[in-house]
Amino acid sequence: MYLFCGSVKMRRGYLLVEMLVTIFVLAMVMVTLDRFFRTFTYDLPRDSRLIQENSTFNNVVSYIRADVALAKTLSQAGDDSNEPNTLLVELSNGVVSYKSRNGRILRSFVGGATSAASGDMVWSVPHGRIEWRVWSKGKTGCAVEISTCIEDKSFGHIRKKMANNNLFFAGALRETAE
Repeated sequence: MYLFCGSVKMRRGYLLVEMLVTIFVLAMVMVTLDRFFRTFTYDLPRDSRLIQENSTFNNVVSYIRADVALAKTLSQAGDDSNEPNTLLVELSNGVVSYKSRNGRILRSFVGGATSAASGDMVWSVPHGRIEWRVWSKGKTGCAVEISTCIEDKSFGHIRKKMANNNLFFAGALRETAE
């Protein structure tokens, strides 16, 4: 059915070829924009979580650095599978222990005078891994090596992201604090 407008015929619909071309062009635009949509719905929240966990690790490491700098001795306990990996830091007013288990890191203070900064603290890092190894000189620990990373599982593979290694020496600030 055609409308006549003067001497020119006008159509009231689209041809099948025009519709197929329009659908094809829309499909190509959607394919090219798919990566942008995936970035906003998947990559940005995942990267935000990784950055938050790395910030938490930096906070834990700063507490360990402060405690180790004032430490008299260092020791490590709990190598069997039932007990978590434990770092013991002996200070002049008590002992600070750090335990890592099931995506959580616990800092507890035992003995001596207590203050607001010496209470128990728990950090949650579900995808993170922290390991410490005490370096010994004779029978006493003189330094602690801390390795941190975030294990990101994507597409069935575990990738270690934001891996850091730190080495802190015991008693580095003890002389100036006393």
